[in-house]
Amino acid sequence: MKWYPNYVPEINQVLSQIFEKNKQADKTIQSLLKKQRKWGSRDRKFVAKVLYDIVRWKNQYEFLAQTRIETKEGKKRILSVWSLLNEVPVPDYLYFSDLNLEKILKRKKNISQPHINHAVPLWLYQTGVAQLGEQVWQRELSALNTEADVVIRANTLKISPEKLQKILKNEGIISIQNPHYPHALFIKTRHKLTGLKAYQNGLFEIQDASSQLVAPFTGIQSGMTLIDACAGAGGKTLHIAALMQNKGNILAYDIYQSKIDELKQRAKRNGVKIIKEAGVIDTQTLKNNYHKADILLIDAPCSSIGTLRRKPGLKWELSPQKIKQINVIQKDILQTYESMLKPGGNLIYVTCSIFPEENEKMINTFLQKHKNYTFVSDTTVYPSAGTGDGFYMAKLYKQTKY
Repeated sequence: MKWYPNYVPEINQVLSQIFEKNKQADKTIQSLLKKQRKWGSRDRKFVAKVLYDIVRWKNQYEFLAQTRIETKEGKKRILSVWSLLNEVPVPDYLYFSDLNLEKILKRKKNISQPHINHAVPLWLYQTGVAQLGEQVWQRELSALNTEADVVIRANTLKISPEKLQKILKNEGIISIQNPHYPHALFIKTRHKLTGLKAYQNGLFEIQDASSQLVAPFTGIQSGMTLIDACAGAGGKTLHIAALMQNKGNILAYDIYQSKIDELKQRAKRNGVKIIKEAGVIDTQTLKNNYHKADILLIDAPCSSIGTLRRKPGLKWELSPQKIKQINVIQKDILQTYESMLKPGGNLIYVTCSIFPEENEKMINTFLQKHKNYTFVSDTTVYPSAGTGDGFYMAKLYKQTKY
C-alpha cells in the first residue's frame, strides 16, 4: 500500500462531510469511490480501507493522534497515525515529528477509557452497559468492531445453494456453506457480485446471514397470507416468498415509495409471483387489510446497533434523543399495525438491535396492553455468535377467543 498526494484532499473532504456535516458514512464513501472513475481497484481499495478504518475507530484515532478530526491538521495527524499502525510509509505531507510508531503503540496500550478502547461515543457505551451489562456489551462491541462477511442467499425458486456455489466457482468466486444458514453462501473472494449474470438472472441476493434467520422464524408455509408491514427493499420478503415456493399471498408495505419500487424490481428479477400488493402503508391500507394476515411481519425501525459491523458510521450518527424517538415509533407501529393480523395468526416482531429496551421490553409492554395476545417465543442473535448482524425476533399468537 502506498500514499498518493491526490488521496488526501478527497479523504479529508469525505471525513468533513461525515463528521462535520453529519452525512451518512456509507453513502458518502461510496459516492467518492464512484466519482473517481480514473482510480484503479488498488486506489479504491486503499482509500476505502483508510476511510472505513477511521470511521470505525474515530475516537481512538483522535486519542492516539492527540487531536480532533474536525480540523484540517487533525485529519492529517490521524492519517499519519493510520499509516504508522498499518505499516504504510508516511509521506512528507503527512509527517509530524511528535508522531512515531513506538509512541503510538505505547499510548494505545495505556488507553484507560473503555468507550475509546471500543471506539463508541461515551453515551452509547454507557447505554450499552445499562442495557446489557458491561461484560456482555464489551463482548459485543469487540465483535461489532470486526468486518462482516459478505453473504449471499441462493434463490431457491431458481437454484440450489450447491448449484449456485459451482456456478460462482467457475467465475473464480470461492464460497463456503454453513449448516446453520441453509440457503447462504459465505463469499471468500472479493468481487463485484451485482455485476454477475447469476445475480442479474435472480439466482441470488446479497443478504446478511443473521437476516436469513428471520424468514424461517416466521413459520411461513405455502398457501398462507403474509403481510410484511415494514418491507423496506424486500430482502426478507423475497426469502419468505422462496420458502412459500411461490404459493400463497404476500402483501408488502413500507413508508418509502423508493424502497417499494426497489422491492418490485428485485421481485421481478427473482421470479417472485405472489406479491399481490406492494405500496406505501397508510390508514386505508390498515382498513383494507383488517384481520387479513395469517402472519404479520413487523421488521420495525430501530437503532440498528446490531449492524455496526457493516455500518460503523452509524454509532456517530445516533444520539439518546434519536433512540427515544425510535422507541415511540416502535410502540406506535405495534399498536397500529396489529389490526391486520387475523385471530389465530402469529405476529413476528423483528429488530436489528440487541438492546432489550427495543426488544423484550417493547414486547412486554405490548402484551400488557393487548391481553388477546400470547407470547410464543423469542431469540436474540448476538454479533459475537458469528460474523453477521445482531438481531432480535419475537413471535406472538393472537387468540381466536378472548
